[in-house]
Amino acid sequence: MRYYIQIIRPLNLLITAFASAAAYFIVAEKLDYSVLTLIIISTVLTAGAGNIINDILDIDIDTVNKPLRPLPSKNMKVSAAYILYFVLAAGSITAGFFLGYHSFAAVILVNFILLLYTVFLKRKPFWGNFVVAFIGGYLFYFCSITAGNFSKILPLAISAFLFHFIREIIKDIADIKGDSHARADTMAIRIGVKKTVNLVRALMITLAFYLTYLMLSGNYSVIFPVIILAAVFPVIVFIMISLYRDAENINYERLSMIMKIDMIFGILAFYFGIL
Repeated sequence: MRYYIQIIRPLNLLITAFASAAAYFIVAEKLDYSVLTLIIISTVLTAGAGNIINDILDIDIDTVNKPLRPLPSKNMKVSAAYILYFVLAAGSITAGFFLGYHSFAAVILVNFILLLYTVFLKRKPFWGNFVVAFIGGYLFYFCSITAGNFSKILPLAISAFLFHFIREIIKDIADIKGDSHARADTMAIRIGVKKTVNLVRALMITLAFYLTYLMLSGNYSVIFPVIILAAVFPVIVFIMISLYRDAENINYERLSMIMKIDMIFGILAFYFGIL
């Protein structure tokens, strides 16, 4: 059971559940907890299925980068992983069905895109990173389908897209050894680590400017800039400073994890800033 839990990446799923709940509370004018429950089930199971198929098709890379993962360590059979993938994907689609035909179509689309990404785009420069970032932002649109008010959630969706895009590029640098072994064609391999780091810096500056624009727009309460300035900007500054070290000696896995955790504070800023 331990490896069944490990392969779905429970921390990622907790963040997905938190993001889904926060998004629904932001857009819903009248709360319906049965709808909220179905949204969380659908998004969490979709994310879990995506994590599994990613591990299945990345066994050769993870053998180098993450040998203790359930599949490369042989603690879990590939056949068992496939069964779990289909169960979770089917569960997410079923939950989407009970949310209505728009949500049903959206869940099918995201599951298809995740499969397409893992099979064809994951090891391609830019497009693999873009697709994951798009899905990270699309989650907030999905949560608004049943309640409307997409314009209310759009700035959070754009911010989430930028966060995910930056983090995915950082992960490419962190995984470069295994990706090279598998002859993947990621951005870090195609243009080199130094140029990729420069791109990350540019995107971090873009994110900082966008969040500053939102703080000055007057559309949020004072809580929004307080959380952004206290919890999000310090992380942006820390990562920017870290990226000015010798590119070959940066702990990119650590930076990726820090960005993942910082997404929670970004979501909290929007949630409390809108209420």
